[in-house]
Amino acid sequence: MIFSMNKKSFFILISILIVAPGLSLAWSLSQTFFVDFNYDASSRTQIETQLIKTTNQLYFYADKNWYNNLQEKNQFASVLYSLATEFENKIYPNLTKILGSEDKPGIDNDQRLVIVIEPLKESYGGYVRVSDNYPKSVAKESNEGQIIYLNANLILKRDLNFLTYELAHEFAHLITLKQKPNSDIWFYELISEFAGQVSTQDSSKITLKKAQDFLYSAEVNLKDWKNSDKDYAKVYLLALYLREQFQNDLFKEVLNYPSNDAIISFDEALKSKGLSFDEVYLNWLITNVLNNCENNSKYCYKDPNLKDFSVTPYSYYLPMQEKSLLSVTDSIMPFTGKWQKINGGKATVELKFDIPQQTPITKIPYIIENTSGKKTLGFFDFSLSNIGKLYVQKIGTENKSIYFIPYLGSKVTENKLYYYSFEVQSLSDSNETEQKIIEELLKKVEELKRQLAKLQFQIAASKTYQNNPNCSLFERDLYYGMESEEVKCLQQFLANLGDDIYPEKLVTGYYGPLTLAAVKRYQTLKGIITTGYFGPLTRAQANQEM
Repeated sequence: MIFSMNKKSFFILISILIVAPGLSLAWSLSQTFFVDFNYDASSRTQIETQLIKTTNQLYFYADKNWYNNLQEKNQFASVLYSLATEFENKIYPNLTKILGSEDKPGIDNDQRLVIVIEPLKESYGGYVRVSDNYPKSVAKESNEGQIIYLNANLILKRDLNFLTYELAHEFAHLITLKQKPNSDIWFYELISEFAGQVSTQDSSKITLKKAQDFLYSAEVNLKDWKNSDKDYAKVYLLALYLREQFQNDLFKEVLNYPSNDAIISFDEALKSKGLSFDEVYLNWLITNVLNNCENNSKYCYKDPNLKDFSVTPYSYYLPMQEKSLLSVTDSIMPFTGKWQKINGGKATVELKFDIPQQTPITKIPYIIENTSGKKTLGFFDFSLSNIGKLYVQKIGTENKSIYFIPYLGSKVTENKLYYYSFEVQSLSDSNETEQKIIEELLKKVEELKRQLAKLQFQIAASKTYQNNPNCSLFERDLYYGMESEEVKCLQQFLANLGDDIYPEKLVTGYYGPLTLAAVKRYQTLKGIITTGYFGPLTRAQANQEM
């Protein structure tokens, strides 16, 4: 059952947090703290507090007005005891082991963390305030960055799982700020959502609430942060997916990498696995629609609470009649993924994408859903052509929907708008349609053959250089009867192309009849006049592949 939880743990990067002037640096029974009026329930800028509880690692202060009017003081004390126990026995040791340590205040040799219980507006669970306007020494003397604010209005209304999650989330901000002081907000919140997950004994209610907040997301931009429930939901689910795929060590590696750029840090941490963050992020986008562990575990959530989870894409409807047509031009921002869906249509549906030259989309995942709800994944490949076509047959009888996920990763110009278009039409089940599908399939086969041939030539060129580092570009014409080191390079190149070109594979340095025949075969393959003379045209072609 999904419970109501409006949690926005806000993280302020540029603000001022100091102990009120005139107070002792040592923590006292009464203390004045500056607070943020945007989140305080009464829009105050400072509050008077009193010390409620001290533990080995924590000071708990509470807003005086709120605490004096509190009827359930015994219950409040019990909650603080349980929360302190969770923090000292689980949250602190686990998170510092995985993520590293927080910055210590060190006031009068007292390194306890300060938690202020303050009535916040309903939608906020807590926040920390950190300033970069002061030098390190001033920050330490004013307890800068060491105070966590929790919502007093939730402290007695939520169970211990939620309060543990909230405290771990806020504490993780103090750690990430020390490790990466100038990174993006989405990254800080991602790490904090991860921290909340690993610190909570039972996060099922929180997970269900996050899934509900994210359910109606037709698109997601990781870097665009508006501090909404959807923003927290996206990083919560992404953190959960990363945990399931790569375990907790990934987050440790990312934080330890010496760069404030989160994407670079993720790329470095994933490099040993042969992956990039863009690839993993696209897999996560697919997971939010496909979510099936049976065929490939990288396209699913393993958490049983998310077993049936799937986002609700933006839907286009194609009239259920022959030769109906839908044409759409859309735009996409960097680091944005879109979930889009085609419903309707009849018989055979053709989906055609047109990707402009200036839009760096190299592939688009698509998912075909049949009438039983089974989903099958495929990809449009735009590496060779900016046009991609897909034919889905038996729409309305065996198949019912087509999903697709345009995505722009990190290797693009920030804040630039890119465009793409697609066209969907219903085709009749006729011989003409079948012939059209066959022709498209044959085109794909030819494209694959060209890709394979290109790859073979690249491998041949690479092997030629590996076998003889002196072989690079062919700079002179070579011909029958010659004997030289360059002829050896040519023979090695031809031999690496396979038995169809140079089955004898002799590397003698002499341009004899076998080499002549091999050059002719190569020229025939490349559409060059078959003279057997390794001249300018043939050299240029071979050099492209070196």
